[in-house]
Amino acid sequence: MARWVLPMTSPPIRDGAVVIEGDRIIAVGEWKKIAREFPAEVWEFPDGVLMPGLVNPHTHLENTNFAETIKCPQTFNKWLLQMVRLVRSQTFEDALQASVRGIEQLTKFGVTCIGEFSRLGASFQALQNSRTRAVVFKEFICLRDEDAERQLGELARWLEDAKELMNPLLTIGLGPHAPYTVTPTAFRRVIGLAQRENCRICIHAAESPSERKLVEQRKGVWRWWLGSVLRDAPLGLSPIRYLDWLGVLQPETLLVHCVQVDDADIALLAERKVWVAHCPRSNANLKVGLMPLGKMLSAGVKVCLATDGLASVDSLSPLDEIRFAIKVAREHPKLYPALPPSRWLRMVTLDAAASLGLDRFVGSLDAGKQADIAIFRFNASIDNPYDALLSEGREATATMVAGEFVHQRM
Repeated sequence: MARWVLPMTSPPIRDGAVVIEGDRIIAVGEWKKIAREFPAEVWEFPDGVLMPGLVNPHTHLENTNFAETIKCPQTFNKWLLQMVRLVRSQTFEDALQASVRGIEQLTKFGVTCIGEFSRLGASFQALQNSRTRAVVFKEFICLRDEDAERQLGELARWLEDAKELMNPLLTIGLGPHAPYTVTPTAFRRVIGLAQRENCRICIHAAESPSERKLVEQRKGVWRWWLGSVLRDAPLGLSPIRYLDWLGVLQPETLLVHCVQVDDADIALLAERKVWVAHCPRSNANLKVGLMPLGKMLSAGVKVCLATDGLASVDSLSPLDEIRFAIKVAREHPKLYPALPPSRWLRMVTLDAAASLGLDRFVGSLDAGKQADIAIFRFNASIDNPYDALLSEGREATATMVAGEFVHQRM
């Protein structure tokens, strides 16, 4: 039981409780009623808020150690060049250790489920050995069609091997990296592979002005480096409209960033029912601009919040992401709406879970769902649980995945 229980699909419950049996929630309600109907062992948090485990739909756990090397803010173009050097020198063991560290940070912040973008597959191994729920999107980059057959074969073999190692908490997806790092032919083949294997897709898209200039006009600082990737793509299409030309925009697709979008792009995202993971701190640190969040939501685009990786942000806390987004909303009211705290929290719980195709199982406290729970305790009396979380919520007191504690700070 806790001072407040936040189901997310119904109003907050003062002096509420959640009943867990095995890995599932079997009841949610007022403590007095729950105590009468379900006599059981009781964990009490009289000064706490009990809520669904936070969901972080876009991370790069293998980049966790890069935080010690990369300094932000800096321009996206400079950051990207530094990242290329770092990933080329990274070993599988380095990436594995970085992933373990990242998972520890996530559970500390009350995160129970993530969408992970994995370059080497090391984070898949780390997550397999953890109790964190995840969809791991295996990164795919193909800069030349001459390399496509070999690289697609390697990806297919990785998928086959990974399927043998999956567990109930771990799902596999595919991550064609970005419109400018996969040739059109290879992109379509990855989509076909995803459809055959029933995999979700995650793509970085419309992140920076340089990306839009390259994809749409074949101009800008990346032209000589990456322009040949788009040799067989039509001119004049924004990154979003180019992905639609490829047939990528589907309800099962998760696009990350979508900062450099116009009204036509926004309408298309809404029409195709694509999910968008918004990473405001990363966008600010890499100086790529502000997503027109107000227009997105008004048009009906499905938006959730994510942290991105520690190479571009200073924490993996979804609550930190919300706090920054609220600050942006105060400073840029024409682009950002003044959302109520409950809506922001939904964007890192139920909406984020839906973006990964997991909202049937997690993201809210409802009977029948998995017992993925985060508990935050506060020193003072709590009158408004939403305000308490967004003003003072830092490290979780306890984090539970499928009915088992993965983090405790009692």
